[in-house]
Amino acid sequence: MGGPCKFRSSRADRLIARPTKFLVLECSFVLGVGNRIRIYEADTNGASNILDAPLGTARPVAKRLLVDLADLGLDPIDNIEGMTWGPRLPSGERTLILVSDNNFSDKQVTQIVALAVQ
Repeated sequence: MGGPCKFRSSRADRLIARPTKFLVLECSFVLGVGNRIRIYEADTNGASNILDAPLGTARPVAKRLLVDLADLGLDPIDNIEGMTWGPRLPSGERTLILVSDNNFSDKQVTQIVALAVQ
């Protein structure tokens, strides 16, 4: 369900974490600076269902930053476009697998990143 991350901030992918909570992968790219990848938790609990309802009184989905990949010391961070749950670790933590592709470019890299999630 991912999509390419271009020269603006965009949602690249999302993943169900719990019944009302989703992980949202957002990426941005600035020429000369590079990619910025962030993972948020979106919580629909308490948000308005706006189907056939006025928007003026709508309550938005809550969004909370979980991790900015720039803070993890990974170098380089390329065009991460997809994520999925991986296996549980012996500690009980889940793994979150992130993936990028090189878009057939020698200036980009294909990456698979595994993160432990509590």
